[in-house]
Amino acid sequence: MPCTPLETLRVYPYRRFVGTTYRMPTLTSRREFFRLPYPITSGAILAVDGTNYKVGELSERGLRVITGVGKFPVDSRIEGTLTLTMGTRCQVSGTVLRIEDDAFVLKLERGPSTRDVMREQLHLSKSFPDWKPLPA
Repeated sequence: MPCTPLETLRVYPYRRFVGTTYRMPTLTSRREFFRLPYPITSGAILAVDGTNYKVGELSERGLRVITGVGKFPVDSRIEGTLTLTMGTRCQVSGTVLRIEDDAFVLKLERGPSTRDVMREQLHLSKSFPDWKPLPA
């Protein structure tokens, strides 16, 4: 009994014309949201009650705020305006999750959208072409 060309090649017809088979990379991070660290010379600004705080890291549901470490206790509620380096402003609200030596982490209930974070990453890569974020 003669074999069909498909059985002989053991390859689906659409794969014959493609030089490689693409496999999805295995993600090593178990984080739920993407984190965008800022270069040292740049960063978003969080304005709370007329005081500006520099943001060192941004995600859809959290901020790492570098300045103003002793200002807010853990579990305190914060509402303010976040100004990204590309100029976009968004209202944020959340609670202080933890306080570290040089920063405090804010867990957001309302904050920037995924689209805003991706646009901010694109803006940073254009503004600082030699800067590469360090892996977490």
